[in-house]
Amino acid sequence: MRVVRGPLQMPRRFKHHMGSLHGAALRAHYTQLAETYGPFTSPLVREAAADCAQAHVLKLAASMAWEEAQVARETGRGRRPRRSQVITLSKRVNLAASSYQQAFDRFQALLTHRQPDLAQQTLLAQQQEGA
Repeated sequence: MRVVRGPLQMPRRFKHHMGSLHGAALRAHYTQLAETYGPFTSPLVREAAADCAQAHVLKLAASMAWEEAQVARETGRGRRPRRSQVITLSKRVNLAASSYQQAFDRFQALLTHRQPDLAQQTLLAQQQEGA
């Protein structure tokens, strides 16, 4: 797993993160996740956050393609997308949204499944001895 250099230590997803719109959107969403739920101490949590950010980028790309096809069908001149193409793109948007939700749920599950620290372990041991 290659990691992009920087304070976030974000796993690499695209060949060029800096020059592409997808890379910028991926970085922005990963940064939002890190600010909201971070810092990510585990490589597994960083990987899940990057998966979530990538699913977000795919969802954005699918919705932009569907919107362009819909507008071209309604107002375009010349060759316009067929109705079936617009329907296929709308299904792709729904699938991408579902994939994002699954990635986000997996990310949150990893965040909530943390090992208790030493103080919590000591408290649990004392409660078990006292009971």
